Amino acid sequence: MLIIIAVLVILLLPVIAYLLQPLSNQKSLVFLSTFFIFGGFFIHFTSPNSLIGSWVQVTESETIYRTISDNKKFDDLLINKYLNNKSLEDESFMLGVELFYKALEFRSFNSAESILKAISSKFTSENFQVPIFSLLADFRDLKYPNLASSNLLVNIENPPNCILESLSFFVSIPNGPMVNIASREVTSPNIDKPFKLDKSHSLVRGFDITSAFLQQEIVKIESQARCNNSAFSAFKTLDLKYSKDNQEELFFYTNEWLKN
Repeated sequence: MLIIIAVLVILLLPVIAYLLQPLSNQKSLVFLSTFFIFGGFFIHFTSPNSLIGSWVQVTESETIYRTISDNKKFDDLLINKYLNNKSLEDESFMLGVELFYKALEFRSFNSAESILKAISSKFTSENFQVPIFSLLADFRDLKYPNLASSNLLVNIENPPNCILESLSFFVSIPNGPMVNIASREVTSPNIDKPFKLDKSHSLVRGFDITSAFLQQEIVKIESQARCNNSAFSAFKTLDLKYSKDNQEELFFYTNEWLKN
């Protein structure tokens, strides 16, 4: 801002000199022209609503991209001010998303995490929850690539007196959101090998088994078996805090099935 004022003062010196000349005969015209030209120039660079950009936004952008380059956490006030450059909520959210992926592009995880935190705090309506979970998944998968293949292996013994037709699996977090982190249905199942459940079986991307492993959650695994003449169900809980190599294996034995 000081640079802009200094430049304006320097450019105005010839005009001021002309206006101070006693013999000048076009003072009013020169004054009005100068007022409109330099006034418009000043407003253009200081107003957040200028047509082709503003000095304020340029300054913010330089600070933001310097922060990303240095992999530093963002100040909440700076991020919120930057997002407020867009009046519409959807446009403001997309501005934050663009900034988030720019941080991921540079693998600036501290910056990306602070941006994601700011976005989550600012956009709290249900319309933004699924997109935010998706951002979280992209951040997690890039920062923790070893978690990408995390999974649960479920081994099944046939329920008693059952000709098995199909199996359904549901994984949830007890006392957590009422949404399963994994769901899978298998028709004509082959129980000679385990069934794998991973992040591809999530209902909401980012709210999945991989996140459960990352957060070391306690999870509930429920299985439902449909037989030729009856149905059975069984469930178990696992504490992922004790998992090894981001994988857990469990068994549903014949005597553990309950008839529905």
